[in-house]
Amino acid sequence: MQLLTADCVIPGAERPPLRPGAVAVDAGRIVALGTPDDMRACFPAAGLTALGDAILLPGFVNAHQHGRGLSQVQLGYPDDQLEPWIARRRGRKAPDAYLLTRLAAQEMLRNGVTATLHANYSYTTGNYEAELRGVIRAYEEIGLRATVCVGFANQGGLVYPPTDESAFRDCLSPQAQALLNQTPPAYLPLQETLALTDRLLSEYAGHPTISIAHGPAGPQWVSDAAWQSIAAHAARTGTGIHFHLLESPAQRAVAETLYSGAVLKHLEALGVFETQVSAAHFTQASAHDVEDALRVGLTLVSNPGANMRLFNGAPPLADWRAAGLPVALGTDNCALDDTEDYLSELRLGGLLARGTGAPAKANRLTLAMGTEIGAQAIFQPDIGTIAPGQRADLVALDPTRARGPYTDPDCDPLDLILSRCTGADTLLTMVGGDIRYRAGEPPAHTAEVAEMAAAARLAGPDAGVHAEEIAEAIRQEIPR
Repeated sequence: MQLLTADCVIPGAERPPLRPGAVAVDAGRIVALGTPDDMRACFPAAGLTALGDAILLPGFVNAHQHGRGLSQVQLGYPDDQLEPWIARRRGRKAPDAYLLTRLAAQEMLRNGVTATLHANYSYTTGNYEAELRGVIRAYEEIGLRATVCVGFANQGGLVYPPTDESAFRDCLSPQAQALLNQTPPAYLPLQETLALTDRLLSEYAGHPTISIAHGPAGPQWVSDAAWQSIAAHAARTGTGIHFHLLESPAQRAVAETLYSGAVLKHLEALGVFETQVSAAHFTQASAHDVEDALRVGLTLVSNPGANMRLFNGAPPLADWRAAGLPVALGTDNCALDDTEDYLSELRLGGLLARGTGAPAKANRLTLAMGTEIGAQAIFQPDIGTIAPGQRADLVALDPTRARGPYTDPDCDPLDLILSRCTGADTLLTMVGGDIRYRAGEPPAHTAEVAEMAAAARLAGPDAGVHAEEIAEAIRQEIPR
């Protein structure tokens, strides 16, 4: 049993702060909360962590990212339209997924994130299972709570259907075609993917921090037959499904062509929504898509920095909020300031969600986006609030820097957090009752990761030039 005390405890989006407050934790879960005096009286033998002038609140949930501990700018493929940007990465060798994810997990903990969803991602090493197991090992060792998605895609790797990919390849130079031919498949075939998912579900059943979900890449990347098989498997096993949805103008155009503008209705007919489902982006959704999302019970994950950086536009969060859609937030490892500063990205999302409506409860709704709704989006219902029975995933923030030379004593602590705090103000991050980060701890493995990234710089002679050719050809091909 341990007792954490702070000058302020914010239990959740809908509950008033305790000033001062205390939280009792035992066996990885929250037992009780109240005033420090009451909690000490109830649990006199508990170990004490006195945080003093700090704000203690539920840990943040990064509900969509890919474990890239170095940003795309650092890795050598800066911002561009989504589809050419993806293609340009073909000019680089594959980094070590374990090391890169380990660094990402450390950065999230240092920024107050206690749980995340690792969306589908492959470095095309030719051994996807080894990549994925490296990813899981990284999260497990660092102690970040992670829902890890088993990725899958079987079409649209270069150009989206119905465009003929063979014809597209034939228009490229022999050198660019050779680069494409050297690239192994990103993911496993469908039946091997389902078998891998079964193995991982069995191996990590009951694990304290690791959960497994399905991660089909997105509608235009996955055939209807594969969607049906994945949906049936998810419904049978109770496994969540998370995918990318209507991220770019090109994906919007594909949805109009392939699904008559009703992509969610199409997925519904394939059985996708017979289990828990969340989807990232949605920036190019129509009013009809919003109605369908509400009807099927979809939880959205907004990635505002990534959407704007990759030329997909600002997500219309105010419209989604007005419609009643549940919206979480993820950095996509492409946040506005090119770091994993979750609070800064949450601030951006909260401002976009305000619109022109009444200001009442705006920051409470923003906190829910980063905690409770995030828990829903990553299929972890027992995190996101400080309440008895919930997992003890907590973050403590130091308000000193945010207060500056003067802050009115009547200032709501949540207003201070969402207006002025950053990840650098994180004092302590706790996952399942274990302290995983304390302020002042130096990050580990940074030199090793940098060395690994440098070694992965180029895929071969002139690879960058040929990848650029592919990217530019895709740019001309994608609908606008």
